[in-house]
Formats: sequence, structure tokens, C-alpha cells
Amino acid sequence: MLSLKKMLPIKHYQTVWTMGHKIRHAMSQRDSYYKLAGLVEMDDTYIGSKKKGKQGRGAEGKLKVIVAVETEKEKPRFAKMEDVENLSKKMIFQAFNEKMEKDVVLKTDGWKPYSVLKTDKRKHEPITVGSGEKASGLLPWVHILISNIKGNIRGTYHGVDKNHISRYLAEFCFRFNRRFWEKQMFNRVLNACVNSFTITYAELTG
Repeated sequence: MLSLKKMLPIKHYQTVWTMGHKIRHAMSQRDSYYKLAGLVEMDDTYIGSKKKGKQGRGAEGKLKVIVAVETEKEKPRFAKMEDVENLSKKMIFQAFNEKMEKDVVLKTDGWKPYSVLKTDKRKHEPITVGSGEKASGLLPWVHILISNIKGNIRGTYHGVDKNHISRYLAEFCFRFNRRFWEKQMFNRVLNACVNSFTITYAELTG
């Protein structure tokens, strides 16, 4: 944001901060039109600074995020990320049921709440992964994305607020989903902004 403030130039940080979130909001709306299809890897992660106590699922004071990536011929295609209050069946269903086609093949670890996404047409293939290292081998692309989003937040923003994390996740996915059209990125972002409902500063801070 500070680089953008100097580049434009914009006098007040509040203005450029609001602009950044308006753009991320537009990215989120644009990607909401698309669903994951085919073979989908899914897992959850916790985002936040290192703290004492339990690690992994059940860790306190961190933001819970579900990550899903569509793959084809063992290569990643498109991704979606969603922050959730908890990893209950209800929350997982609300977060992702409408973000995937009804006939996808969903691969997850053995965490039982993911079974809520299974339907008559949608297959769910839970995998008992054991250690974290083994999980990375069995569900490779979703773990690469988890590593990348954590690195992106640490390296670019140094941390995010729970009230805004959904838009940071949307920005990451928007860029990832259009990585093959990098030269068109500016025009695609502009198109998203023009064709979306904006968000106000009052809504961002309320």
C-alpha cells in the first residue's frame, strides 16, 4: 500500500488503503461466478503468528482458512480460499458447497466434516495421511497453495485482520487463477472493478 501511495501519488494512506480493498472486493465478486470442477484437492490451514500451545487443528488465536484447488493431469488449474469461523460440517458446507460443481471428485484428508460435501454425483475420497510431510505428498497442490498464501501474507502484508482476510484471499486466488494471462491482468482487474458492486470505507471499518 505504501508503494502504491507513492506511485500514484496519493496523499493520505486511508485513501489508498480503501482503494486496495475496493479492488480486492471486485476480484472476489468476479471469481464468485466460477466453480471448481473435475478433481479437487481440499485442506484447511491456520493463518497467524506463531504462538505457544496446540498447533494445527485446534490452534487458538489464528484464522481458519479452507483451501481448494482444481487439478487436471496432475497440474493445478483454479483455486478458491475461504475463511471460516470453525471446521464444523455446517460451516464447510456453507463455505464450499456452491463453489464446486456437483460432479467433482473431492480429495481430502480423513477429517470427517469434509464428508458433508459428498452428494449423489459428487465423490469424496478421504485419505488417511498421517504426518504433515506425507500429507504434502498425497495432496500436493493444495499444500503448495497453503504455503504460498502464508508466504504472501508474511512477505507482503506481515499479517492480516480477521475482518479483511477474505479479500486478501480473494486477491491471491484472482491472481493465481489468471497466471497464464499475466499480460492481460490489468485489463482483467479493471473489468472486474467496473462490473462489480463497490464497498465503502464505512463498510470496511464498520
